[in-house]
Amino acid sequence: MKILHLADIHIGMENYGRIDSTTGLNTRLIDYLDRFAEALQIGIEHEVDLVLIAGDIYKNRTPNPTHQREFARRLRSVLDRGIPVFMLVGNHDVSAAAGKAHSVEIFDTLAIEGVTIADRLGIHTIETRAGSIQIVAVPWISRHAILTKDDIRELPFAELEAELLRRVGAWLEQVPQRLRGDLPAILTFHGTVSNATYGAERSVMLGNDLILPPSLLAQPGIQYVALGHIHRYQVLSENPPMIYPGSIERIDFSEESEQKQVVIVEIENNWEDASYQPIAVHPRPFVTIKVDVTGSSDPMERVAQAISKRDLNGAVVRLLISATAEQRPQLDETELRRLLEAAETHVIASIAIEAQRSERTRYAAVASELNEGLTPRRALEIYLESSNISATRREQMLKAADALIKAEQALEQA
Repeated sequence: MKILHLADIHIGMENYGRIDSTTGLNTRLIDYLDRFAEALQIGIEHEVDLVLIAGDIYKNRTPNPTHQREFARRLRSVLDRGIPVFMLVGNHDVSAAAGKAHSVEIFDTLAIEGVTIADRLGIHTIETRAGSIQIVAVPWISRHAILTKDDIRELPFAELEAELLRRVGAWLEQVPQRLRGDLPAILTFHGTVSNATYGAERSVMLGNDLILPPSLLAQPGIQYVALGHIHRYQVLSENPPMIYPGSIERIDFSEESEQKQVVIVEIENNWEDASYQPIAVHPRPFVTIKVDVTGSSDPMERVAQAISKRDLNGAVVRLLISATAEQRPQLDETELRRLLEAAETHVIASIAIEAQRSERTRYAAVASELNEGLTPRRALEIYLESSNISATRREQMLKAADALIKAEQALEQA
């Protein structure tokens, strides 16, 4: 039996995007949808028997109708082939308020054939063309889903998390007795495992983590643990395989160097072992160009050379330049933007020029002139020379200062 394991799709993220003139959609929304379609196509090509999405379908708990429509359109590519889909509810999918619908509940309400939604602790038996499989579902754990109102009202806040962990742990420890021995079984959990390494999800996280130890998830009879929530691909255990596939599209520059992938899982015929294979997807590139021009006689040329050496086609790009205060006026941001646009970048995220001030020179000049009586006009001149201000702007400010000084002198004489 083959399973496509993916997670953290985050449809609706639109940072570093622009409106696509053909579709009217944000280009970053299209990126996330394209990665989802690519992931499903990988499953189709590998002839998987089940698609398992381990949480965080959308960016937030209230996806708009366009996001829901586009997600459902792509989901049909596997449903039309008779491949069932199992979706676990993640922290971005579920409402913090008790009784409110989560973002994928509509699939359950409409009883869409081939789609199973897991929004609470439970064991599901899914029929596939390769036979039946048991899925132990541990969705994003919220307090109101596990604790009663009396628990929340009576327990001190410091004890709530411990009680929550105790109850989830007690449920998981009963799982082996509830599993059928003649069927394969996997467990899926959306949340944090204690030995995992965080990624960019910290910047987009909704809710507080309940951190589970790996031993609670690796229950006897479980052949594979399909994780979601952390955006960085990582294998936490080999027996059984316990894997975060990571997000399928880059969120921001913190994921610039991360490869994105999905995981093809194969449950062996004896239902005792599982093997896995990460398969790369192709997210939009994020590129940081760092240029130090402090030793260059032609800063603009130095930056142009650095830009020309990078493949920026379709990339989200940021340009970080280190320069001296004297070089700052030579760096034309309009021209820098033109150079980046000529490289066919998707979006220019930022152009940041850090001008190193010659503090020692400035203070030495001030100290040498203090003994001779430093005038206000001269003090301003020294300050502006050492600041990240263009020569034209400095001249304008000095002229304005001269006018103010002249007006002050006229008032004193009057």
